[in-house]
Amino acid sequence: MSKIEYLIRSAMRVPDPRRRACPNCGASASQVVERKFAVTALRRCTGCHMMFRTPVDDPAEASEFYNSDYTQGFTTDLPSLDELERLKAANFAGGEKDYSYYIGVLRELGLRRGDKLFDFGCSWGYGSYQFTKAGFGTLSYEISRPRGGYGATNLGVQLVPDFESWAEASPHSMDSFFSAHVLEHVPSPSRIIELARRVLKPSGLFVAFFPNGSAPARRAVPGWSGLWGEVHPNFLDDEFMNRAVSDRPRLFGSSPVVLDAAAAKHLRGTGAEPHCLNDLTGDELLFAFRT
Repeated sequence: MSKIEYLIRSAMRVPDPRRRACPNCGASASQVVERKFAVTALRRCTGCHMMFRTPVDDPAEASEFYNSDYTQGFTTDLPSLDELERLKAANFAGGEKDYSYYIGVLRELGLRRGDKLFDFGCSWGYGSYQFTKAGFGTLSYEISRPRGGYGATNLGVQLVPDFESWAEASPHSMDSFFSAHVLEHVPSPSRIIELARRVLKPSGLFVAFFPNGSAPARRAVPGWSGLWGEVHPNFLDDEFMNRAVSDRPRLFGSSPVVLDAAAAKHLRGTGAEPHCLNDLTGDELLFAFRT
């Protein structure tokens, strides 16, 4: 959809009060954080405190969008088989989808070879492939059937066809739940966190990365407005995540994070306190906790 088509569609939906309800918790009350083009707005829910774009989409529309219309460069473009072989030979090192940083974070937080990892929103499988090469038993989910099928066929990605059904049927089956730049796309991040907690073993590790919507980042990054809109309907930050997971010790930090033994130990504590790793001014936010 072109920007003009998106704005026209948004303008037609502005009068509908259902399009202003929080997609995460359903609350009708919210406060405007920022407006764009007089028809779209970023709002902060007064209930769950998630920031979300209005007018909101129906879940069915979101599913159709990510299956057919969503494009994000190398994230969504399927490489030719020759190019894929070159990427695999280098284990994606030094490229746009080099997951060595994410793998390092997981290891620093205690994930070990042989542990079972769930990769939520794996696109065409570049991350799942690297997790498997790193020694993690990797299971994955991708909403886009073409991208998921490409990963299964060409990278050996092990996919579950329906995440919610699988999660309901697979309690305490995974050592880690991971997502990178996915939670800002789903209608209800809290629902995904709830299901992640269901599938994680006791003391299982949840790690998510997403565009940084925190107040320090909004002050430090002049172009932060570009991080929410049609493609990114939610804009997540520490305020929302602290409410979404209020009962467990948790870590925040903007990439690149520096982790030490004290940070990993914090997640294994018995309290319910957040621990901030840095000044949160970077454009990518890490959020982690253990069940």
